[in-house]
Amino acid sequence: MKCKYLFLLSAAILVSCGKSYELNDTQFNEESIRVNTEKQLGITIDPEQTWADITNGSITIKADADLEDIVKVQILTESPFGNDEAAILNSVDCQKGDVVTLNYEAPGDATELVAACVSSKGVYYIKVFNVGESNLSFASTANARTRGTSDDNPTLIVLGESIKSFNAQRAEESLQNGTTWSNDQTDGKGKNRYYEVWADGSWKNDRLWSHQTVSGGGWNVENGFICKSVSNSGDLNTLKTIISTYLQKKGGSNQTNGKANNWQNIAQGNAYFRVNNSYLISNGGPTSLIPIQMNTTEGHFNTIYYYYFNPATTAGMTSEQEANYIKSLPKYKAIPGWKGDDKCRREKEYLLPYYGDGTPETSSLAVSVAIPKGYKIGFLNRKDFNNKGEISHCATGCTYGDGRLNYEVNHLMGHYFTAIDKNLSQDVAAGSPTTKKDTRSGGTTNGMQWTSPRIGFFSANKHSYMCFEDGADCNFCDMIIEVVQGTEIIDDGMVSEDIPGASYLMCFEDRPAQADYDMNDVVIYAKRIDNGTIEVGLAACGAADEVYIMGIPGGRSLNNSEIHYLFGIPAGTYAHTKTNGQKVERIPSEQIKTVLPLEDFMRNIYIENKTTGKTIRMPEKGKSPYVIIVPNGFRYPREGTSIKSAYPGFLEWAQNRNASKDWYRMYDDISKIFPDLFIK
Repeated sequence: MKCKYLFLLSAAILVSCGKSYELNDTQFNEESIRVNTEKQLGITIDPEQTWADITNGSITIKADADLEDIVKVQILTESPFGNDEAAILNSVDCQKGDVVTLNYEAPGDATELVAACVSSKGVYYIKVFNVGESNLSFASTANARTRGTSDDNPTLIVLGESIKSFNAQRAEESLQNGTTWSNDQTDGKGKNRYYEVWADGSWKNDRLWSHQTVSGGGWNVENGFICKSVSNSGDLNTLKTIISTYLQKKGGSNQTNGKANNWQNIAQGNAYFRVNNSYLISNGGPTSLIPIQMNTTEGHFNTIYYYYFNPATTAGMTSEQEANYIKSLPKYKAIPGWKGDDKCRREKEYLLPYYGDGTPETSSLAVSVAIPKGYKIGFLNRKDFNNKGEISHCATGCTYGDGRLNYEVNHLMGHYFTAIDKNLSQDVAAGSPTTKKDTRSGGTTNGMQWTSPRIGFFSANKHSYMCFEDGADCNFCDMIIEVVQGTEIIDDGMVSEDIPGASYLMCFEDRPAQADYDMNDVVIYAKRIDNGTIEVGLAACGAADEVYIMGIPGGRSLNNSEIHYLFGIPAGTYAHTKTNGQKVERIPSEQIKTVLPLEDFMRNIYIENKTTGKTIRMPEKGKSPYVIIVPNGFRYPREGTSIKSAYPGFLEWAQNRNASKDWYRMYDDISKIFPDLFIK
């Protein structure tokens, strides 16, 4: 996640890069530069190294996405949905149906980019394309929202038998014994922890039902699920890109123990996630779902169930009364889980019929293939760890999209409790209900609350999706399921966040023969605004010398201007190379009309060091890297930190321009880099 602050270090230092040097200009020659480079970096440079890795491309796009209207088409580095790392490579105003051609400059390590149509409300519809593709249409691979005619519907659906839910079993045990328990380790070698949270008996009538038979429409019953094969696999590449940036499995800017922590977006909502206790609303048509991804090695222990109710029935109830009412509703099989991976697929569609209100009986006939319009549709995941049906197991439980129904299961130590916030605690007894209780705290910083949902809904490309957290972390990408039809669309009115332009940084050492290679003496950024406009600006000053920016094609305000003057800071001081300094408000920039490709535009820029009387331009091929051009949002090293220390992959790339092309993304110590605070 990118930070949004600017800092200034004021220092009465009259030397470059924080080191003391005599102004011996006779050392400024290629041999002295080479010697210093080998001393500082310890490498022999690839003779083909150009110190800029940018791929120029052009693609013709038809603005035919499934949106009410279209006002612009963009090319982005990544999916924009819930992703503050996405940046715009080019943008053009247009109308729906227009055909437009956009030029772009992509990072050299990029193999895929994202095209987007944007509505007047800021709703995005995207499609992934390969770098080098020349044409693109959104309509050609759009997923169908409906199956087709009523001939696709089954003519007969018969209900099978029910089983007690795990919550019902725990409630029953608690009512009999005054408590219930489970082992606190998934390997069964832990302690039995005793709980009293099921003691009110509110779960005792909870039953889970299977479907028995179905006829017509090509539907079948498999292990109690109503399903049929899917003929349209859709654009799985785009879908995977959406999911991987929407809901990261590991890493990211907000993480716990190396895994992404996504729960707050799910529980609190944003422009893309919807919050209504995670209920869908029936539109009166048949409701069906398609599993897209089962990114969990424990997926084969999972079974997803659905339930429904008329919201008029619970009108006037308190929240607790409504939750208790929902606990007693029958739940029906929706989708099976499987031991999965990170692949996306659209192979089977699952139907959610309506068996009427109230408690059904075995062999009951479905009242309708469609749940009545306006009914709320909720979901739960039954996780039967090791498929043994043992409620004594800490990883066995039923978790809901309605967080009120997770209060009890969130207390199960060793699994579900691990995802609970560290500020929450519970008293539990070990070994025997009469044992003295001890206090245990939740296992996650910024973790879930007792009544947090474990199923959420998000929207993208005019489709709705469910995302599941099936266990002990907070990434919510264990299962992804597409809502095909039968419910109100939840992505209407989705407003995009402010997406920045993709910036390339030109990083200078102002004294090449004495460079310490922190690459921040002068940092200039440039980004494309449209096919004929580039914005250029000064990003950082780590030089104490008197240095002027020169050679900006068509530039006025920045050309032939001293960098300290441009920043409005005292001579000899630094800007944006150290944190914990005074905030700098003035970021000098200008927009320039030009037909030059971005790399050509930047290669024209150079600096003049008036203190040494030397001019520093882009190095010739294979020479020392005293100037480099780096792709979008590069977090250059902090003052005095060598680039080889901040970015270990840089040396590999310097010695072989085809190796470690993503080096600029791979820092291992955030204290060594300066956040790209100025770009946004």
